[in-house]
Amino acid sequence: MSGRKSSEYQIIKVDRVWALDVEQLGAKRKFWYRPGGFSDGDKWLFKADERIAGKQDRVGTGEDWAEKVACEISSLLGIPHIEYELAFEVDSGVPGSVSRNFAPAPNVLVLGNQLMLERDPAYPAHNAKKYKAREHTVEAVLETVAKLQPPPIPFCDHLPNGIASASDVFVGYIMLDALIANQDRHHQNWGALRSEQVTQLAPTFDHGASLARNEPDETRNKRLYGTDPRFGIKPFSEKARSSFYDGGNKPLKTQAAFRAVAEYNPDAAALWLSRLSELTESDLQSIIDSVPKQRMTAIAREFTLRLLCINRNRLLSVD
Repeated sequence: MSGRKSSEYQIIKVDRVWALDVEQLGAKRKFWYRPGGFSDGDKWLFKADERIAGKQDRVGTGEDWAEKVACEISSLLGIPHIEYELAFEVDSGVPGSVSRNFAPAPNVLVLGNQLMLERDPAYPAHNAKKYKAREHTVEAVLETVAKLQPPPIPFCDHLPNGIASASDVFVGYIMLDALIANQDRHHQNWGALRSEQVTQLAPTFDHGASLARNEPDETRNKRLYGTDPRFGIKPFSEKARSSFYDGGNKPLKTQAAFRAVAEYNPDAAALWLSRLSELTESDLQSIIDSVPKQRMTAIAREFTLRLLCINRNRLLSVD
């Protein structure tokens, strides 16, 4: 697709003394900062790859490289997304990722739970149910997204020809989820950028829970080379669940969620699948090879590539 050559991704140094404020959402330690501690300029978000206090403290969960790999795949597919870079905190040595603030004033990021609440005052928008909101259905989400404008132009430079509306773009987000096994598209992991003039679908963000990044290497090895086919990587790939419901008590699998949105918008689904068909195993290998060796083990690289190829083939085989 791209012909990009593998070269290691940069790792950005972040000093905690630059911190401006703490980001409250999510299970990881995060803080906003300005590089160099300057008083003006763009704000960046550092997300540590460790559990916060009381959350089973552990460094090196793989969230940083999963975020970066998902970012690079989105770039090749032309999916509007936030740019992520690998980083580490200089005083603690803790690895992580950084991203530039994508909702500077006068824009405000309105998360999906608030947008769904605006559509339906009975929607359970409180944080406690963000993973188990049965009202977070494919139909309700698409009706909500249909009221939005597409993402800002800078994020839409490489859309497939024919992808025009916010709904068209959102189909690409759900295809991405199925490709990278992202089980974290709950109602606080999508949203809109709102100003006085317009409300636009936000670029896709927060993919750190994708690519089975928290599987232990021992388990990865067994899934790749074990003799029990029930424990193999293919049946494992089929278990990935989305955060979308379809009238039932259990969330849809990620592949089923894509099939569901494809039924609502088959033209957009076909365009995104055509773009996916251009993404080769070599492209995926190049993206993974560019992750610095200290961030991703050899078995994690092999496992991730196999998982991506399996998911890609399953998507392209959708009737």
